[in-house]
Parts: sequence; structure tokens; C-alpha cells
Amino acid sequence: MTQSPLSVLIVEDEYLIAMDLEQELADRGFVTIGPAGSLQDALGLLESEEVHLAVLDMHLKASDSFPLARRLTERGVPFLFLSGNDASALAPDLKFARVLPKPVDYDVLEAELRDLLPG
Repeated sequence: MTQSPLSVLIVEDEYLIAMDLEQELADRGFVTIGPAGSLQDALGLLESEEVHLAVLDMHLKASDSFPLARRLTERGVPFLFLSGNDASALAPDLKFARVLPKPVDYDVLEAELRDLLPG
């Protein structure tokens, strides 16, 4: 039985980084959703698409992505932050989340995403 590709929601407000993430993850066998450049766009995609994993920029231009992280947690969707900030910038209730530094190491990102999956 063939397993369907995993879908990854990309939330990143820097256009070049978002396009790079989308291409790299697609090249590694993921189905990409987005990229979403705002919290509202990301929440809309979460409602309309089947999301298996998510990569979140911690701070977007108009807000942070913490409300989305909380919604993903409620739904049991694994995620990680990809950010110029470290874990000390996380909201207290999100301190459990993994934070990868920018610039991204795509081998590490892929390994971390696959490690988030259950089983």
C-alpha cells in the first residue's frame, strides 16, 4: 500500500524564504500548502486544507503565529517554528515547540519534520 505524501503548511512572510521553503520541501517529497504570509491566510488554509505538518515563522509582519500554533496543537497537527528568534521568544504555553534557526538547513528541517510524525 502506497502512503500518500505528507502535506506541510508553510507560514512565512518573507517572499524569497517562502518560495525557497516551498521548492525545497516539494523536492523532498512533501505536498506544500501555502505559503501563507499572514496569520489570517494561514488560519484560512488550515480550515480548507488537509494539513499533516506545519512550518511557522514565529513573527509575521502584522502579528506572531502563536494563535495558529495553538490551533494546530488543538487539532493534533505537529509543527515547528523556523525563526530568527530562539525558543526564549515563545509564548509560555508554546515552550514545548521546536525552534529551528534561520537561515534554514534543509536537511535538518526535513529530519525534524519527519521526526514530528507519530510512530
